[in-house]
Amino acid sequence: VVKPASQTPYSGLAWGALAEEVGFPKGVVNVVTGSAGEIGDELCTNPLVKKITFTGSTEIGKLLIQKSATTVKKVSME
Repeated sequence: VVKPASQTPYSGLAWGALAEEVGFPKGVVNVVTGSAGEIGDELCTNPLVKKITFTGSTEIGKLLIQKSATTVKKVSME
């Protein structure tokens, strides 16, 4: 699952289209756009999500780590 930056969703959608174009089966790469808070909450609290990788601010990274703690998932922050 890829959640592109809210300010640049089209780059993420283009990346998803390229993944499909080069042969990734449907459903292997999923690009979601929308409210960063709502999507982040779902990814952090859903027990089916086992790992989160985040590139962004320290403030939001800390928030994601805190929210992910209840489901004990691996997190990588850049």
